[in-house]
Amino acid sequence: MTFGTGIPLRQFSPHLRDEDARHRIILDRVERNSAIEGLPRFTSESRSACLQEIRKAARR
Repeated sequence: MTFGTGIPLRQFSPHLRDEDARHRIILDRVERNSAIEGLPRFTSESRSACLQEIRKAARR
């Protein structure tokens, strides 16, 4: 099986086409997984910083 050769997930899944919605979904999963790992909940500052990093990574 070869990974990374198909269409991007954002093209395959309609609810991931909206960039802002996709970034919020990613942020939600990151925050939830952090809580599962025992890390403290995000503050508004850390949430904002994380969202900025997600947006930066999406531009690459």
